[in-house]
Amino acid sequence: MEHTKKLAELHKESLQNLEDYIKLKKELKEDDQAKLHTAKEEWQVAWIKVVEVLMVLERLEI
Repeated sequence: MEHTKKLAELHKESLQNLEDYIKLKKELKEDDQAKLHTAKEEWQVAWIKVVEVLMVLERLEI
């Protein structure tokens, strides 16, 4: 379970870095803001899938 916690911390840190970057680039075009928002949403969906796979692997004890 320790690896899951470490991955969660990395995920949280990555999202924070993205948020910091977005704040730094306040004057982004609307199109670029939409792309960043979409990328963030896709990141979240991918993270959920990774966690689901880890849970399955833990149940299988792999």
